[in-house]
Amino acid sequence: MKNITIILLLFICNYSFSQEVCKCSKDLDFVITYYENNLPGYKDNVNSKTKDTYASLKASLKAEAEKAETKSDCYKLTLQFVEFFRDNHSSIYMRSETIDDSNEEQVQQFLASKTFTSREVIPTDQIDQNQYPLDDIRGVYEIKGAYKIAVIPSKTALRDYVGVILESKTKLWKTGQVKFELKKTDIQHEFQAISYLKNHAVRYNSRFFLKEGVLGDFWFKTSLEKQVNHATDVSYEFDFKTINDSIAYLRIPTFSGRKSAKIDSLYKASFNTIRKTPYLIVDVRNNGGGSDANVNPLLEFIYTNKIKTDKVDLYVTKDNIKIWEGWYKEAKEDTINFSEDRVKWFAKRLKKMKKARLNSFMSVSKGGKMSRNYKSNAVQKVAILYNKNCASSCETLLFRAQQSSKTILVGENSGGYVGYGEVGTVYTPCYNFTLTCTSSRYKKQRAYEVIGIAPNHHLNNTKSWVDQTIELLEKQ
Repeated sequence: MKNITIILLLFICNYSFSQEVCKCSKDLDFVITYYENNLPGYKDNVNSKTKDTYASLKASLKAEAEKAETKSDCYKLTLQFVEFFRDNHSSIYMRSETIDDSNEEQVQQFLASKTFTSREVIPTDQIDQNQYPLDDIRGVYEIKGAYKIAVIPSKTALRDYVGVILESKTKLWKTGQVKFELKKTDIQHEFQAISYLKNHAVRYNSRFFLKEGVLGDFWFKTSLEKQVNHATDVSYEFDFKTINDSIAYLRIPTFSGRKSAKIDSLYKASFNTIRKTPYLIVDVRNNGGGSDANVNPLLEFIYTNKIKTDKVDLYVTKDNIKIWEGWYKEAKEDTINFSEDRVKWFAKRLKKMKKARLNSFMSVSKGGKMSRNYKSNAVQKVAILYNKNCASSCETLLFRAQQSSKTILVGENSGGYVGYGEVGTVYTPCYNFTLTCTSSRYKKQRAYEVIGIAPNHHLNNTKSWVDQTIELLEKQ
């Protein structure tokens, strides 16, 4: 869950070693104005209960912006503002400079910088290097070929544990430096995490899990016999195969509109075989979404009765119209991935937006029931395999599959990018931060924003998630 307080921890560092000349107040004002004018969830988040908190946050950030001297300080302030809103798609990003740790001049310059020298260091005699059971957050973890760390208690108002460097293959980290900070949530074995990357750039993760000795996807307890995370251990390539005579496997790593031609090719190459196979696994782990149009063909194997759809409104503003004009232009130019019908759809939507009253919500879907007619096929049961990185249009698949009597959801809670959609990108005028902003909102799906969609069957890390899914299908 987005958490304003924990983000106050962020030590956003200055990755530029040159003098920066920019007024942070200009960027902060731009971000505030853009969200207040264009974010469809603005009124959902700023209401009678939260308006005083919001006003106080704005005033505080504006005062700090006048004193901010670096790009990184400014990013910290704008990030705190953006994270106030419960909208996973809407965020802000800062590019950080790459440091070549094989370039001695760059390394020495970095080691002398405030970014490195200000990193918190835990004295060696305070680092517990004992190993603990797999379900105990304490202990020694590693990313092979990169780092070894010890997770130890280090309680403050805003954290419970820290991960401390024991060994590092890169010169950019030294023993004792804090690699990440963890704060317990209300969910067992779940933490909010502030992690510092190779170049000490900051990453915030609201869902940092400990599962059977695997922490936050990539850290493995050294006591594990096999260091593999079955939740994310999957190819990023499109794939189709038959596991045996009765089970087909379809791997879809993205539903991106820019990959429509490749997705369509996968469907054409696999659907005839799938139609003759009793069981189907659709593996959408790490699928960050894309276009619902690339989800729809899968309904042939999922559909059992009319599918309820959500009410969707589009927030019509000058800036949002400009974003949609850019998408329409891109669709017209990309004849490989956007069909003539899809281009016409963009044109029709844009024409309707331009006729609507500015600063109003335009209905683009009143909700209802989606009815389909498909020829009968042999598919008896479909398992949708997903993890927390399944987001947006990937979650559209989950919502539709939930309503099918022959479909089961398998894995872990999805990402929770479902309450708001159609994400546009703009850039701040001074530091060129990337600001993303949604333009549509969903009436019922907003209840799943941030928390995600729970599976019918939660999987563990004891063995392959595909193997566990096969076992579930065979029990059906």
